[in-house]
Amino acid sequence: MPAREPDCSCGRGPSVAQGKWYGVRCYLHLFYEDCTGASPDRDGSSPHRAWAPLICKVSLSTGTLFLLVGAAALAAGSLVPPKLEGIGEEEFVVLDVQAVRYNHALGTCQLVGMALCVAAGVLGAI
Repeated sequence: MPAREPDCSCGRGPSVAQGKWYGVRCYLHLFYEDCTGASPDRDGSSPHRAWAPLICKVSLSTGTLFLLVGAAALAAGSLVPPKLEGIGEEEFVVLDVQAVRYNHALGTCQLVGMALCVAAGVLGAI
């Protein structure tokens, strides 16, 4: 009767009490083939594995784009000086509506820049 090679699996590790076999071959198959799904009896091409690198690349490139645009918006909102809104003396003050809109746009630019930087951080973490 030919000796049959024992089967090793990726359960909880080989052990004599569970009827598993110790040896170099089972150790290597346990950690480098069976647990990673790269065993020779399977082709290793699942739909999830095909999409994973694409999702990673898309999220990383989108996060980088968001970070660059957010940093530019944050820098523009912070480094551009605001305009004076009120012109005049104590008793007679004229409100410059264009300056108010300009300063509001600078504040909005800062908020959008911070939101884009946060979104880039989230995408980078994914």
